[in-house]
Amino acid sequence: METSDPGNPNLLVSLQGEDYSYALEVGLGTIEVNTRPCEDLFCIERIMHSAVRPLVHAALRLGWRVLAYGIQPVSEPSLRIMSPKQRYQSLYRAMGAEWLWYTVTAADQIQIDVSRDEALSMLNFGNLMAPVIIALCANSPVYGGKLSQFCSGREGEMALIHANEHRHGMPATPYTSIADYVMRSAMVQHLILRSDGEVVPSSRSFAEEVRDTGPDMDKFLFHEHYIWNSARLRVAYGTLEVRPACQQPWDSQMAASALGLGLIESADSIMAYVRETLGATYWEDMRFYHRRAIAQGLAAPEPAPDFLVSIAGLANLGLQKRGRGEERFLQPIRERLLRRHNPAQWMRRIYRTRGIDAVISNATIRPATIPASS
Repeated sequence: METSDPGNPNLLVSLQGEDYSYALEVGLGTIEVNTRPCEDLFCIERIMHSAVRPLVHAALRLGWRVLAYGIQPVSEPSLRIMSPKQRYQSLYRAMGAEWLWYTVTAADQIQIDVSRDEALSMLNFGNLMAPVIIALCANSPVYGGKLSQFCSGREGEMALIHANEHRHGMPATPYTSIADYVMRSAMVQHLILRSDGEVVPSSRSFAEEVRDTGPDMDKFLFHEHYIWNSARLRVAYGTLEVRPACQQPWDSQMAASALGLGLIESADSIMAYVRETLGATYWEDMRFYHRRAIAQGLAAPEPAPDFLVSIAGLANLGLQKRGRGEERFLQPIRERLLRRHNPAQWMRRIYRTRGIDAVISNATIRPATIPASS
């Protein structure tokens, strides 16, 4: 099924099938691939193979490439490459040049089923794990044709967006209740709103909007969708969305999803380990590590000796307890820890020794690397 943009009926923005869908992202060179809900990681892997294969072949016919990389390596953020969707145009009017970073970035996100009773604890835990995920999964150090100061360029640049609102990355402090989460979300700028059938920019906080128009749950969820913390509750699906991983190299395409799922499965034991190891200042310590991991990846000093090895081991146990053999997808994570190199650090080496063309070549997904449908 094809879907067009409500504000631009001639613009095709998505293709929806039974197992997966494609959506036009903020940048014209970025396609979002979504799978249907799956019971295990093997199901996601099979569907992703089926979804990526036609993309790669279609790109080849046009002389293009599909990259497994976290940011456009050459194209700089610009209005020229922004998809002409109505809401994107309104977000640009609300945010200016900051919004254009979304035209060049690509994430590897997983949504994990959570219950109402555990929503708050999983939201806080998911955000607390952001530096762990970034240290292990950063993959966007080269962009604009140059080597940047960040291992995770997408997280490093976006952390600067409305930084005083803590709108991206880790929140300033953990949430104390769902009410606290709603109130803090309401205090940030209400970037865009629906008005008379259109999506228009706004310059007020959501709380100010509510004072004039009254409470509206649908309006809040639309507002909250444009708060980009590392973990978000997705009310429409009953899930926690884990967001900070860059798009992974194709030969380890399931690593970020496996890590995210393993962390959530072992949340209680990992949380106990973090509190015991870091003490009362655990959140502040992790926020400090977050900044270091964005810049240095696995070269960043860890909050405690063997910190990442311990957490990755607990994540592995979480997958083992599911009894489905999914822990095999953590093998790239184990190798990265052993070598103390994540994909970004490897890309930095490639750029320094062989240049931007080698970066593009290394990130390219080739047809022969995509297994045939099972």
